[in-house]
Parts: sequence; structure tokens; C-alpha cells
Amino acid sequence: MDNILLQKYLTDTASEEELVEVLDWLDASAENRRYLDSLDFASNAALLHTPLVEKEEAAHQAPIVRLSWGKVVKWCSSIAATLLLCGFFSQFLANNIVKHRADQMMSITAPQGHSISLTLSDGTKVHLNACAKLEYPAMFFGNERNVKISGEAMFDVQHDPEHPFVVETYACKAEVLGTKFNIIADEDNTNFSASLLEGSLKISTKGNGKESESVILAPNQQVKMVNGHLHLDRIADSDDLRWVEGLMNLNGQTFREIIAKFQKYYGIPIIIEDSFQASESHYHGKIKVADGIDRALNQLRLLSDFNYSRDEAQNTIHIYK
Repeated sequence: MDNILLQKYLTDTASEEELVEVLDWLDASAENRRYLDSLDFASNAALLHTPLVEKEEAAHQAPIVRLSWGKVVKWCSSIAATLLLCGFFSQFLANNIVKHRADQMMSITAPQGHSISLTLSDGTKVHLNACAKLEYPAMFFGNERNVKISGEAMFDVQHDPEHPFVVETYACKAEVLGTKFNIIADEDNTNFSASLLEGSLKISTKGNGKESESVILAPNQQVKMVNGHLHLDRIADSDDLRWVEGLMNLNGQTFREIIAKFQKYYGIPIIIEDSFQASESHYHGKIKVADGIDRALNQLRLLSDFNYSRDEAQNTIHIYK
């Protein structure tokens, strides 16, 4: 960091953009903050040791000014008051900048067929499954850390008891202090569930004209919304949560449910022709999502006898006998 810019920060002459740059630099490490403190101390020391009267460029010597101790104390008090006022102004300006950044909502959507990961400003790690959308502030500010999710996501929340982490969805909100959990909020199919891996998690319905419900999850518990009500149970299959490893779990699902999952993950319509009678049997296995839709369908063909063709013009896949 340029010392000139740091001096402008210390003397409150930095522009708003420069102030943001310095604040980000200070937030990067404790070593940076210590360096600024040492620079501030050196600047103040130089100020106090500067002669009160210096030689003029002219040949004659200026008379020596002698100050009484009372005047020195008064002078120092004035400087302290000025520095304190500058400090308050600097803090006020910094808070306004942070609040402005907190009001700037960001959004990110995972692409079709891929999951992505990101780290929020507080250190919370978020994994988004294919097509999931996360809305979050550029910087958290205030009593709560609020985000919104649509689709499936896994959160590893940075522990901060004084600032609860709140996840808003179309159906419920999840309140956490420091925990790892998976959440599904699929409004199109009215599918909501939350699975807790670590810590504790409170799930509350939004009410929507009726009395709200809430449950508190313990590790390895899962809550689902059924007919508008919350149902608490154990996590039935932990392999469902391995999507963060790039694996799609097929355990306990029918052929049509698997095809619906393929459509969601890969973003391509799949039409089951009348000539093919889909089995209602429950399948088992896992598919690596990154291998693509053709690899996924060929693996499924090992479990069920069917053919498929791709319509490039319509960007659709047809399954037939």
C-alpha cells in the first residue's frame, strides 16, 4: 500500500474510493493494521518534535518564541480535540461506506449441469447445486447476516453468536449461529427441506395468513414441508448430500424421478415417448454429474432397457422403447 495514500487516510483527505481501498487493505491482515498504527505514531511524533519557530529564508534570525507550560498544555489539548473529531468523522464515513456496500445486493446462479462454491464476506462457505440462485449483500452490516436462496445449497456458516445467519426461502427461513446444513427450496415443485450436518438450526414457516410453525434440528436430522406443515425426521440417505462432491444420488427413485433430476441438472427437456413404459421400480446408484447427460443416460440404460435420441434443432432428448 502506498504511504502517500495512507497519509491521506490519516489526515482525512482521502476520497471515498481511496478510503474504500484503504479499508479493504486494513481488513486483509493484522500486519497491515499494525503498519498503519506505526505510521500514525511516527507522524504524530514528527508533529510534536517539529520546532515551533524555524529559520526564515531571509538572512536575519527570527526571535525565539518561548511558551509557558500552560500554553503547551492548551495547544496539545486543541490538537487532541481536533484528532478526536477527525477520528469520529473518519469512523462515521467508514460506517456509511460499509452500510452502502451492505445495501448492495449481489446474486449468483449456478450454471446448468454444474455446482459452484463461493465464500461470503464473513467467511461463510456456500455450495450451490445446478441452477440454484443465491442473493447476498456485498458486505454484512447490522444485527443479522441475511441471504436468500432458491434451489439447493449447502452452507458452512462462520460462527458469530452476536450476528445470527438467516437464510430466507420461498417457504421458510433458517436461523443459525454457526453450523453446516443443506437446504432445498424449489418453489416450482413446492419442495422444501433442510438437513443438518453440524451445529443447530431453527426452521420457521412464514405463516402466510396462518400461525407459523418452527422446529429446531439436531445433527443428522432433516425437516420437510408436507402439505404446508413441517415434519422432522432423521436424514434418510446421507448420499443425497454428496452433490457437493459432484455426485447425483439415484437411491430409492423411480425412472421418471431420475429423468426429472436429469432435466434439472443438465437443463435439457427429456421427453418419454408413449412407446416406453417407465418402470415404477426404485433404482440405486450414483452418477458423476460432470460426465454429462449422455454418460448419465447410458449409465441409466444399464438399469433399464430403453433407447434415446437427441433432437439438436429443438434441443430435446427423446426416450423410446
